[in-house]
Amino acid sequence: MPKVKSTQPDLIATKKASQYGTREPQFLWFPFLPYKKLVVLQGESGIAKSTFILNIAARLSTGKPMPFGIGNQAAEYGDILYLGKEDDVEETINPRLIAMGADLDRFHFPDEPFWLANGCKRLESTIRELNVRMAIIDPLTSFLSRSHNMNTAQGVGNLLRELSQTAFVTDSVIVVICHLAKSTSGKEIDRHLGSSDIVNAARSVLSATREEEDSEIITVKHLKSTLAKRAKPFFYEIVGNGLIEFMSGAEIGLDADETATFTKKDIAMDMLRQMLSSGAKPQPEIKKMFEGTDIGWRTVELAKSGLGLEQFYGDGGISYWTM
Repeated sequence: MPKVKSTQPDLIATKKASQYGTREPQFLWFPFLPYKKLVVLQGESGIAKSTFILNIAARLSTGKPMPFGIGNQAAEYGDILYLGKEDDVEETINPRLIAMGADLDRFHFPDEPFWLANGCKRLESTIRELNVRMAIIDPLTSFLSRSHNMNTAQGVGNLLRELSQTAFVTDSVIVVICHLAKSTSGKEIDRHLGSSDIVNAARSVLSATREEEDSEIITVKHLKSTLAKRAKPFFYEIVGNGLIEFMSGAEIGLDADETATFTKKDIAMDMLRQMLSSGAKPQPEIKKMFEGTDIGWRTVELAKSGLGLEQFYGDGGISYWTM
């Protein structure tokens, strides 16, 4: 008897929302560089975008606190994969990293020609093998293959989505650097070279510009943030080969409402996210973490409420906090 072909169409595998849990976002640098996400750093030529992001990477390599942090909170130690074609490692990049006090053993550079062709599988495998926490593609255009048309969603959009997925599955931050078009018309977030899919795929977008032609101070605006409130602009100035001085709005004479800092509650929430990401912690240990900072315990309790943390009591009546 002939086999009857089913008329039932194939179905998409699905799960109910109740079958998923919840997860607080984690940040390498709150709120600018979220883990598991793609970040875009765009800017004009000649304003040291590479030096800026390498300074952040150098801090990661040594566990040095990120700019505008509170107290003595240190960043985690991590390795960095730097994909760059505009500067020579021995002549330019290494001297800058040494001046920054970076741990050179934590920086990895490709030792063969590399393009983002045929997906991102090689990039994903490399990030996993080297246990990279931050990958930098500087600039994005230098690593596109002939099949990638920067000006079309089909040409570059799929690649950016693959980069986003690579960041997610490797639990890393992937930063792509893009140049700005010369035109000053339109919104700043749309001034990058190429398709709008570039910033659409990113969860955080930073834009570095020189507001005044003769100024040495560079303005960095947080144009997009989907995981935390956007920060107000901050500023940096090159003060030596590879040396950057970071400044808030207040430090260069702007009004208080233009200051590029975060509330103490925001930073307390980020510190709690980081501390509790590995599981519940006793309250005395949490209090100890905030000792030496200027974050009061009342602010910590407000941060606890803002995160929806749970509290329970363990052996000996010790209070524990958990996500």
